[in-house]
Amino acid sequence: MKFALAIFTFVLFAFFISWGIIELLKGSPWLLLAAVGVFLGTFIKYGCQSH
Repeated sequence: MKFALAIFTFVLFAFFISWGIIELLKGSPWLLLAAVGVFLGTFIKYGCQSH
């Protein structure tokens, strides 16, 4: 179940980062900055914890 949730979370991040890149090309960087910020925050919070 954790693996399926991890895949879903990754797909969700990929969707929002891709959408942010499209918005960046239109001249609005805010969605990309927010998506990357949340991605890095999540990575730091859960990815760098000791097991």
